[in-house]
Amino acid sequence: MKNPGFSLFVLFLFASIHAVAQENYEIPSALPRELPVRHNCYVLSYNEGYELPSWAAYKLTPEMAKASGTFKEKYREDVMVSTGSSSPKDYKDAGFVMGQLVPSEDMVFDAKACDETFLMSNIVPQKIGFNKFLWKNLEQLIREWAKEGNTLYIAAGPVLADGPFGTFGDNKVAIPARYYKVVLDIKGERAIGFLFRANASSGTLKSYATSVDEIEKITGIDFFINVPDDMEEKLELTLDLSKWNFEAMKQ
Repeated sequence: MKNPGFSLFVLFLFASIHAVAQENYEIPSALPRELPVRHNCYVLSYNEGYELPSWAAYKLTPEMAKASGTFKEKYREDVMVSTGSSSPKDYKDAGFVMGQLVPSEDMVFDAKACDETFLMSNIVPQKIGFNKFLWKNLEQLIREWAKEGNTLYIAAGPVLADGPFGTFGDNKVAIPARYYKVVLDIKGERAIGFLFRANASSGTLKSYATSVDEIEKITGIDFFINVPDDMEEKLELTLDLSKWNFEAMKQ
């Protein structure tokens, strides 16, 4: 930890986020020595040591999922990360694509929100095969789930508990070995997690599904902390694949 003042700032900011809207079910627990950053439509926790977000969280309403539009890719450093974020220059010739934790396609309903998905605090290094065939397919599937009628609460990130890692770029961006995503539908009383190896590029999305509780054990992150405790425990421990329409993209 850099200093006590920084620690108090982190606690104050997360307390403010929770106080503003206790129904923000997507927000995970605060992590020690990490910087919370709030943008218009998502919140993240930035790990300066690895130059990566531990998690980025947002909600996806049916209306957001159904929105359509175009956007221009404009990757840039995040000035709201006081310690400095990674840079697009780090990725030049590194062998990785810039994967988004909060997808642009989920934010096309609002130009500013979409633009903020290209901030480097929302970016993680991914192999092109994993990004194109698994990560993007999961993003699309989750949009289809949201279109079915319920708001979804989503958090995603690299598994930083696996460190230490190799690095690349002038900012020494870490190279994670695994990635996760968790999804909560509180109205439908269902939750699901996904865990991927960073070098994966094939297989059905259903084969990567697991319980949210399992993701919590692996990452050390407490997800959906604003959900009432009895409901949170029940939803996170249970994995019922029959509650999720994995055929949604084929319809």
